[in-house]
Amino acid sequence: MANYYSQGTLIAGGGVTLSQLKTICKYHGWRDNTTDGEAALTRFINDTICILSTLAPWPEYMKRDGTFATVASTDEYTLSNARIDRVGVVERENSTLPLTEISIEDWQHKKRTIGSTGTPMEYAVEKGLAGGASTVKLLLYPEPSGAEMLYYSYFRKPAEMSAGGDVADWPNARAWLISEALLSRLAAGKKDVAGFSLHSANFMQKVYKALGDARPSYIPIKGRPKYDNRDIRIRDTYWSFS
Repeated sequence: MANYYSQGTLIAGGGVTLSQLKTICKYHGWRDNTTDGEAALTRFINDTICILSTLAPWPEYMKRDGTFATVASTDEYTLSNARIDRVGVVERENSTLPLTEISIEDWQHKKRTIGSTGTPMEYAVEKGLAGGASTVKLLLYPEPSGAEMLYYSYFRKPAEMSAGGDVADWPNARAWLISEALLSRLAAGKKDVAGFSLHSANFMQKVYKALGDARPSYIPIKGRPKYDNRDIRIRDTYWSFS
């Protein structure tokens, strides 16, 4: 994989830049160097990294710092975290039990037919758009009757690059996977407009390899078991007679 980076040197102490990723693409077949072609290549690279972020539960994209305060008589809250993609666990400040996620249909049915107020126990997630940007809204039930702090975890998308010196929002240790993804999509040609090649069995093997190397804290590292000869029983010992 080091050959892919011979076309551009990584910044010391930093990460791979948009310019370096563009160089990789041009080296492996991207031929449109016009202004529109450069803009299309930027979108292609950003889209590729965004697709990569959805292929596995990368630990760098799971965040735990989501908070908002409820207000009496308000059951809809737009989350303010940048580039949020999915919501994880939602918890109340004064409870050890997380809220239960329900569908938007169930939330609407309860709101219309029961209409209770009190301490929120359930929530639904509603995705929307604001000026082309994705938004995520939490719909609480019952409708809050007072102020209380809620905490939530969430999955975020990588930040998009625009300038040549922008650094990819992706760990340096897995920069090789970006190269593999770009090459895979370039090899597939124009038919791979949605990144289907990255969902193939062959590419997913590389994703699983990278995920294993990521070693998030919730995946235990298993060491080789040690055996003490004094604990070996007779029936666990085998002889070979000739």
